[in-house]
Amino acid sequence: MGTGRDEAGARIAVVRKLRQLTQHGLAARANVSYSLLTKVESGSRPASDAFIAACARALGVEISEITGDPAPDGSRDERLGQLLSRVEAQLDFYDLDPDESIQPRPLRALRASVRDVNKVGQAAKYEPMATVLPGLYAELHTAAHMWKGPQAAAAWGLLAEAYRCAHTVGIATGYPDLSLSALSRMDWAAQRAGDREPGLRAAREYLRVTAYLRRQDYDACWHLNAVGRKRLDGTDAATPGALVAAGQLNLGAAVLAARSGDRGAVREYLAEAGHFAGLTGENLETFWFGFGPTNVAVHHVMAMIELGEYGDAVRFGEVIEFPPGWLPTRIGHHHFDLARAYQLMNRFDDALRHLQLARQAAPEQARRHPSVRATATALLRGQRHPSEALTRYAAWLG
Repeated sequence: MGTGRDEAGARIAVVRKLRQLTQHGLAARANVSYSLLTKVESGSRPASDAFIAACARALGVEISEITGDPAPDGSRDERLGQLLSRVEAQLDFYDLDPDESIQPRPLRALRASVRDVNKVGQAAKYEPMATVLPGLYAELHTAAHMWKGPQAAAAWGLLAEAYRCAHTVGIATGYPDLSLSALSRMDWAAQRAGDREPGLRAAREYLRVTAYLRRQDYDACWHLNAVGRKRLDGTDAATPGALVAAGQLNLGAAVLAARSGDRGAVREYLAEAGHFAGLTGENLETFWFGFGPTNVAVHHVMAMIELGEYGDAVRFGEVIEFPPGWLPTRIGHHHFDLARAYQLMNRFDDALRHLQLARQAAPEQARRHPSVRATATALLRGQRHPSEALTRYAAWLG
């Protein structure tokens, strides 16, 4: 059997027969048209990303088993780049008419899929996320156009949340253009969700702040932070979305203030974020910020490090306990923040310990994040005879 995506239909037929399913049975299980399935299996119709995703779910196989994508035989970055080109294409197709061959699953199933893909992204499992996104985008895009009333608004909100995932992988893996494109589409879909998703547009502005923070463009960060706060005007301030967005914008402002050395402003922003965290509690899944008292605590540590208060930062940071199910990427980020602080204190063993904890929490995040690479490089340069553990870690980073 060949390796082109044009043979996806033949692969679907093979797996279907192994599962002892008829074409009618698979069509019903995958919620796709029987007529379309027969045409795809015969090769007379190409299989769309959404169709492949639906059949893969119904057959219980990975999408790559149907597309025939080869296992990585070179750079993982090259493999990820190929997957992200499909994500980028779906982002570019946002203004096209919906694919009428797609039969969207019920709203409950779509909501579960968006939740699942966000969980994968927050675990820094970027390849599995990039594999799923194109089909999910196409399905949500069709549902949002096809449905009416509250269901349509909910579908637009889910599409906005799913678009955010392309920002997650883009910002983490060195594809800034993909990140900015995803955030633009996120706002486009959030506008169509309307008042049913309070705080969604403000959350998008916070994510834009994180993108410009990587560039150290602090003027842009402050401007976007102010825009995010304005987005909350006129929304129901008591909803989880509005509370989480407001709290997270304050955390972003605290980090920005710390970078400018304004200790008074840092305290004010953290106190305001703490107020919102007291109202929300540990809210992991609203916009997937992991907002709550724990996130306020780790941002407090981050701010102290930016202010040069390394001793206080590590004393406070070492005793933070993460709640069950807390986002792996947030745990990883906390550990490489502490690693950086210990490295600046010349406590190299403790720095390496936290680099290793960051790797345990979210390996792909640690392998790619510039702070991890910078800290590991500083540790290598700061020791005449680096330990075997450090050299192994550096080799893993590449």
